[in-house]
Amino acid sequence: MVNPNPNSHLELAGKVALVTGGGRGIGAGIALELAKKGASVAINYASSSKTADGVVQEIQAQGVHGAAFQADLTKVEEIEKLFRQVVAHFGQLDIVVSNAGTEKFVPLSETTLEDFNAVFDLNTRAQFFVAKNAYDHIQPGGRVVLMSSIAAGLGVPGHSLYAGSKSAVEGFTRCFAADFGKKRATVNAIAPAGVKSDMWMSNAWRYAPGCNQNSSIEEIEQALANGSPLGRCGVPADIGRIVAFLASPGGEWINGEYWNVSSTPRDIANSLQVKFCLATVELISN
Repeated sequence: MVNPNPNSHLELAGKVALVTGGGRGIGAGIALELAKKGASVAINYASSSKTADGVVQEIQAQGVHGAAFQADLTKVEEIEKLFRQVVAHFGQLDIVVSNAGTEKFVPLSETTLEDFNAVFDLNTRAQFFVAKNAYDHIQPGGRVVLMSSIAAGLGVPGHSLYAGSKSAVEGFTRCFAADFGKKRATVNAIAPAGVKSDMWMSNAWRYAPGCNQNSSIEEIEQALANGSPLGRCGVPADIGRIVAFLASPGGEWINGEYWNVSSTPRDIANSLQVKFCLATVELISN
């Protein structure tokens, strides 16, 4: 006799999710929140199996199944292989979160073709083909969530590669939502503001008023927290809970949407953008 599933009462019990870039940062936060809702979770990682294995252990601690799969998402053939492996391992696929990405600050005058390809191959092309393979494998009624960034709507010096690569996701989302209708599946995108992660550690000083690359993490975090009405910085679990909602039955009637996810109202965000631009000009001038 099969033992009853102790998580059968949870919203995502019986579902299988794939989170790309799930071995760390925002991706790990998303994977854990999905697991807490009862989903079994496959995470993809590019190179570090050690951190990915640690996330799998945390997933399994929620009483669900977890597994990690290596794939270089800048290669379409590896995306295709990843989806085949996940479906073969779990037997189905219900939720796909295209989270993997990279960020680069480069002055326009110094930007090379290699810089362009490094950012767009992962942030844009890979997300397109992750969605395409999701269409090929996802169960009826499934959910797809793409990852953009609030940076797509800001004008920040030296950030055109990242902003442009994430802007494309908005167009993808609206069209994919129509395409996936044949499968009764939804497609939405999330555009987070800064979230504490390893990528955040590298670049957060650029967004923090009064800070520079020599500022301590504590100073940077406080400066950013001061710009939020809630008085803190975002953490991966904040994004994970939103993804879990979109993946839940309650998210069924949300489709083709592009959500800016930030504790900061848009007028305050625009004010911070102006401060950032002025600080950047000062750095360049010096």
